Amino acid sequence: MIEQEARFLAVEPSVHLAVARVRALDGFTLVTRRRERQWNTYFDTPDLRLRRAGCVLKLRQAGRACEVTFKRALGYRRGVATRLELSAPLRAGALRGRHPEPMKRARALAGSQPLRAAFTLFTDRRQLRFRRGAECVEVDVDRVVYRAGRRVRACRLEVEVENLTASSATFHGVIRALQRRFPKQLRRSSVSKYEYGFRAAGLAASGRRSATGRVSLAYR
Repeated sequence: MIEQEARFLAVEPSVHLAVARVRALDGFTLVTRRRERQWNTYFDTPDLRLRRAGCVLKLRQAGRACEVTFKRALGYRRGVATRLELSAPLRAGALRGRHPEPMKRARALAGSQPLRAAFTLFTDRRQLRFRRGAECVEVDVDRVVYRAGRRVRACRLEVEVENLTASSATFHGVIRALQRRFPKQLRRSSVSKYEYGFRAAGLAASGRRSATGRVSLAYR
């Protein structure tokens, strides 16, 4: 699928909570609201082949659910990031010997290099879905944390607006409606969770992959 997403940073926690209470946007009405706590582990090769190709491989664990996602950046225009996104469910811990499409895509880029965990982000998400007729958009109100051991090393408050089934014009109308509601309290951001975690883990400064954790994606 093609993902379209606009991202904002909340200037303070009260704004973050206020967005989570929104019930209507530009004629769209809130239809579902749920909360989810996620652990998102990002993988790459020792020489960062996925990153250099503009791609991301992510393992998401939320409760008992587990899925792997491959993303490729396609562009950033008018404040909206566009990506190719492929996801597949996995049983928790069942990484070895599995060949879902997201992992095949990443493996093709990795070549003979192993794919290993680069860093993990914790996300406390409040997910809001809005509908108007057949059109649907999602607003994710996220607290994103990078930890070193038990210590919080970096944290930010995000609001993501994702297009699920709306037209491009309608989707941009929803974004503008959110900006009108919070004109100074939300700031546009082009920095993805992956890029934020990459910097927080110190990989941007070092220019190489962190020698992190024990999770490995094996294909043999």
